[in-house]
Amino acid sequence: MLTASSDLRSYLTGFTSTFGFVYTDAQETVFFTDPRYAEGAKAALKDKFIKVEIAQTEECVLDYIKSKKVKKLAVPMERVTVPQYEKLQSRRFRLVDSMPHFIRAMAIKSEQESALIGKACEIAESAFLRLLGELKEGMTENETAGLLEYLMRQAGAENRSFETIAAFGSGSSVPHHASGQTRLKKGMPVLLDFGCKYGGYCSDITRTFLFGKGDGQEDFIKTYESVYAAHMTAAEYIHAGITGRQADAYARNSLKENGLDKFFTHSLGHGIGINIHEYPTLSMRSEQILENGMVFSIEPGVYFENKFGIRIEDSVQLIDGDVVSFMKTDKKLVVL
Repeated sequence: MLTASSDLRSYLTGFTSTFGFVYTDAQETVFFTDPRYAEGAKAALKDKFIKVEIAQTEECVLDYIKSKKVKKLAVPMERVTVPQYEKLQSRRFRLVDSMPHFIRAMAIKSEQESALIGKACEIAESAFLRLLGELKEGMTENETAGLLEYLMRQAGAENRSFETIAAFGSGSSVPHHASGQTRLKKGMPVLLDFGCKYGGYCSDITRTFLFGKGDGQEDFIKTYESVYAAHMTAAEYIHAGITGRQADAYARNSLKENGLDKFFTHSLGHGIGINIHEYPTLSMRSEQILENGMVFSIEPGVYFENKFGIRIEDSVQLIDGDVVSFMKTDKKLVVL
């Protein structure tokens, strides 16, 4: 088996780099990298029975594999580029797809993986709670996102899971809003979608709240209660053995009771692990079966163009058939 994709290399070895290849057969596992990473890789992998070799080019790696008289080679097909595929074909390897095996293995988290995700969630939440005390009128979305990322790193994060979203006022009506120069004012809705990495694993959390009391907040408060109810309903009823479509329906039907389902414009959730989006998908079309050990998000949301948006998201895991949230903070509406 040969793997060049950075996330799959990290999953196999626990070592992160921008360049490298992992080759595995019945006798050995070898991590090929260039001199930039060789020393760090040898130190990190010395107790993992993974040999580290320096290889400046892909051709060196393929020469090594060919020298072992390998004829059939497993590669993650969806991650292989056209030039890589052509090189493999030119060496006359019989290629088989390893990606289904990666998807299956990565979907069910070990105790160690769950612990790392739990720590990433703990760091993200602690940073969020500190941020609430730092928010001031006049701060921009960019400043808020930057401060939140700083606080996560200060608490032990090694990186952010994805680009932090800080959305003020009507900006919250865009599910994937790009944080900008909008300034915080009293009475504004605030939506923060963020997460961090710890030990190579991600957390994902969204909190929506009000920055102080103001006029015309009744509609927001009423809508928030509906989204909160949808989140809690999904968390209560999702269980091992159902499909992603059925899971999505718990939240969507809850919103439908209040006439809000048409404003829920994205899926309920996605798998979380080494990557921020993994298997399974919880959506209206997903027939993927949810199983014990899977980690995913529950994130119902509604969005009203040029008005406001509300999303409430936790990272959760299926344990003994039921949803257990990694998050500890109260999801009821906060008014600062």
